[in-house]
Amino acid sequence: MNPQNTDTTWRRDDPLWGLLPHLSAHRLALAWTGVVGLANNLALVFLAVAGSYAVTLALVEGQLASTRWWIAAAVAVLLRAVLTWHEMDLSHSIAYRVLAALRMALFDGFSRGVPSRKAGQHTGRLAATAMGDTEKLEFFYAHTLTQLASAVVLLLGGTAVLLRIDVALAAGLVVGLAALVLLTLPWQRANVRLGEEVQRAKSDQSALAVDLLAGSREILGFGLQAQVQWQLAAATRTVARAERRLKSREAAAASVRELCSLGIVVAVFLAAWNQPGLDRLWIPALVAGTLTLLSPLMEAVAVLTQLQPHRASAARVLEGIAMPAEGPNAAPTLAFAPSGPLGIEVRGACFSYGDGTPVLEPTWLSVAPGEHLGISGRSGSGKTTLARLLVRLWSPDAGSIGLVPRIGAAVDVASIDLHDFRSLVTLVEQDATIFHGTLLENMQLAVPGATEGLALDALGRAGLRLEAGRWPEGVHTVIGEAGAGVSGGERARMALARALLLDPSVLVLDETTASLDAATEALLLDAVEQLAGDMTVVTISHRESTLARCDRRVELADLHRAPQAQPT
Repeated sequence: MNPQNTDTTWRRDDPLWGLLPHLSAHRLALAWTGVVGLANNLALVFLAVAGSYAVTLALVEGQLASTRWWIAAAVAVLLRAVLTWHEMDLSHSIAYRVLAALRMALFDGFSRGVPSRKAGQHTGRLAATAMGDTEKLEFFYAHTLTQLASAVVLLLGGTAVLLRIDVALAAGLVVGLAALVLLTLPWQRANVRLGEEVQRAKSDQSALAVDLLAGSREILGFGLQAQVQWQLAAATRTVARAERRLKSREAAAASVRELCSLGIVVAVFLAAWNQPGLDRLWIPALVAGTLTLLSPLMEAVAVLTQLQPHRASAARVLEGIAMPAEGPNAAPTLAFAPSGPLGIEVRGACFSYGDGTPVLEPTWLSVAPGEHLGISGRSGSGKTTLARLLVRLWSPDAGSIGLVPRIGAAVDVASIDLHDFRSLVTLVEQDATIFHGTLLENMQLAVPGATEGLALDALGRAGLRLEAGRWPEGVHTVIGEAGAGVSGGERARMALARALLLDPSVLVLDETTASLDAATEALLLDAVEQLAGDMTVVTISHRESTLARCDRRVELADLHRAPQAQPT
């Protein structure tokens, strides 16, 4: 969905409507919030009418209103207090539930479509969608939507009441609101354009901030601090300029709304004054009631003129929710729970980016169960792409990839339940991410319930011994953001240990040793050699010392020929 392909009118293909099915579990709570808000506004209108009538009666006639008016007013005050508290409690509760529902739906989409082959996808924009856009929509659905619904009911009810008193009173309200809408529409179209400009500027600013944070070492190393500050300042100025123009338009629109509100009040007053059968004592009450009624209506109109940022946010969230899977999946296999290592059969698998640029030519490969295979190739030949295809981060454009048990036929990986597949095949990349937190918490990313003993066993198998001096708190040692407190070799062995915690049947290593010195590389390869026979290992590397440890090695370029053309 294109965030910019939006109109100024509410319709079924509006992204704000499009998100409602994802909130269906909370529709009753949202409806009840609207009912409470409506009751609160009605109580306020009654207080305005009753108060004005009582004051006018005392000033003009010199007498107090009857007891029932004071009792009704006291009840309305108490009701307002209770409803206001209840409405705040409800709106906060539903806001958190809406936020959770949107983020769960969004992350479900991310789990299918990230990493993506789309060149335009950016982590900063995804993060802005997951955090900023969902929070903006949380407020809209929990507060603004119910406010709009309440305003519509108030308008219908207020018009009906005025109609029973006199047609001219109802006509004054309706004509005034129609004039308000007609005067507002031209402003709204311009606000749409400015709102889109603000959202684009903020999205670009978020993407820039993520890039700069990720490249902080390079920025410091090359002495680019001044240039970075200038870039951030320029992005901030762009956002500020766009917001300033939008706010100026909104302020002007607010002045138009206030003039229209004044016109409606004057029209109601004149219609009431010229109504011969109406007691003049009720005229101030009618004016006060109309003013109180207009307040939520004016706010609703203001909201309608400022919906574009919410609409743009909804479009981005819908785009994230609707991220397509990397490829079509066959029907899940009824049962696939093999024991021991699995072989791999790649039959003509190929891959290209979203713009059609080929990345991996049709490839054929057979790996026996328990084999340690090394794959080499020139830079840019598609080695990392093959690794991601093997572990189903991406899906091939054509061809197939199968897992082969020791006994039985190959099973297409696309037909295996994804959760089951993740426990069978795993990947360790060169730049495996280490998260802020303790060593144990990083290990538990693979197996959330992993105990300290299981983590220590996996770390030992990966060749990482936790000496007391280096690791004073053992697996509870905090290692810092992006593994700031560990060396490159320790980071690589932590990533390997995290993968081994799954006890996979197939382990894919993509340039895992690329940045290690010879001694650290040897320690890691010693650990990998210990896995021989227990699991199938595919090592993708450009280093001869790494490939020399494999049972067999192949060149990726030689895998682009069909089996019948390959030498026996």
